[in-house]
Amino acid sequence: MEKLHLTGRQSLIAITAAIACFLPPFIGEATNIALPNMLTGLGYSLGAEYWGMYGWILTIYLLTSTIFLIPAARLADKYSKKLFFCIGVLLLGLGSLGIGLSTSGEMVLVMRAIEGIGNALMFGTAVALVTSAVDFKLRGTAIGITMTGVFMGQLAGPLLAGALTDIVGWQSVYIILCPIALVSFILALPFIPKDKPTDNKKYDWLGAIIFIVGMSLSLYGFSKQPNTEALLILIIGIILMILFVLYERRNANPIVPINLILHNRGFTFNNGANLLYYVAIYSMGSLVSLYMTNVWGITDALPRAIIVTTQGLVLVLFTIVAGKFYDHLLPKWIMIPGIIMTAAGLVGAFLIGNSVFSNNLWLAAAMICASIAAFGIGSIILTFIDRIIKNSPPKFPTTVGLLIITIGMIVLLTCGTTPAVWSMIIVQALFGVGIAIFVTPNSTAIMNSVNEEEYGMASGTLSTTRMLGMAISIGIVSILKNIFLSAETAAYASEFMKMLDGAVIASIAVLVLAMILSWTSGGKKTD
Repeated sequence: MEKLHLTGRQSLIAITAAIACFLPPFIGEATNIALPNMLTGLGYSLGAEYWGMYGWILTIYLLTSTIFLIPAARLADKYSKKLFFCIGVLLLGLGSLGIGLSTSGEMVLVMRAIEGIGNALMFGTAVALVTSAVDFKLRGTAIGITMTGVFMGQLAGPLLAGALTDIVGWQSVYIILCPIALVSFILALPFIPKDKPTDNKKYDWLGAIIFIVGMSLSLYGFSKQPNTEALLILIIGIILMILFVLYERRNANPIVPINLILHNRGFTFNNGANLLYYVAIYSMGSLVSLYMTNVWGITDALPRAIIVTTQGLVLVLFTIVAGKFYDHLLPKWIMIPGIIMTAAGLVGAFLIGNSVFSNNLWLAAAMICASIAAFGIGSIILTFIDRIIKNSPPKFPTTVGLLIITIGMIVLLTCGTTPAVWSMIIVQALFGVGIAIFVTPNSTAIMNSVNEEEYGMASGTLSTTRMLGMAISIGIVSILKNIFLSAETAAYASEFMKMLDGAVIASIAVLVLAMILSWTSGGKKTD
């Protein structure tokens, strides 16, 4: 059997996209760490104005990313995906530099909006460019490399933000992103091939406007619940989105292919699973950070960052393995190293024992042991699936990945009010291996469910479901915070635990629904 490999140019294209895809998750994770210091540095003190700005800085980025993703992706189909990708990378760098130089909260909001637009342009085209440049049989591997950039950002974000904020200042967290964006831009110019427009029909400007306004009102109204005025805004937004769907069904060249969604089960169900996955998992990062701060009393940023980094380290180590599994290029011998790594990680965890959460050296050792064990367990699971089910369709890894995340949620429910660091590290390790197993096969299955003319739309839809899921997830947390926690006090342990348990139980229910969609998404891969 011929051994398939990415060419040097294909690898460079995937690496260029990976560098660009590093930026948004880094921005998200780093902002969670740096934001309190940012607000204090800009002159905000605890109170209504503080929490209002806190919420808007988080929301404006997700809002602009979500509402512009699909319109931008469709414009890229009409003109040039490479052009939109390059502009998006530059806007991400410019917005990050602007935040680092900001002297007011209002200036930060403007720069965050620019970052969001840049994210929409870049993420709406990155996967499409990689998909177009790589043969069908190697797409899982190439997209795995690209997704590794995402998870590298998730890994580096907390650690670098914690260290830079304490040593240099919160501004440096954003300024360092500028050279990274510049590297991706410079690599894109010669190595990403110029693409031909795949849409020569009239652009649906009216549909784009209805979508942007309707989605904006819906997300804004939802995030402000419970509130009577916000409820009215939410209802208006939902009505506009219903009108948008009805209008798009009759449009000859819609920005959202409603008929494809209605008739392509693989595309629709896998995107639905992607949306629900982000609804369930995205807010867990901020909730776990608040949990460790306000319930366990871990007030220093670095210990919290080390614990959360377990998830990112597993993702970085394991995502390319998951991509090779999807392409059925997973080496048969990986089972033995998987068993060895599982045993080594567990033995290491046993030997280092337990310790207080303030011991950063112990935390780092625990994180490494858990990551090694998780990598081994994930390798065993994927090898087992590959041997038992020959040429397994995407529903097997995607459903298994979601199941592992669900197990992590169940472990999180057991953590309690007394610091249980090993439990939280196990939660992060389970999240990491589950996410790695789910994301790459799911993303590849979505891109493989459409033809070449629809790559830009599919990439934009994939990114939109991601950003929309994130926005809904943060909105749910905001609603729960408004219900359970006083705006004038720190989160009391008992009330916070009620909120956290409710959020985790809801996430488990959402993940079960996502598993159903993944499992029923369709049959085998097709080329």
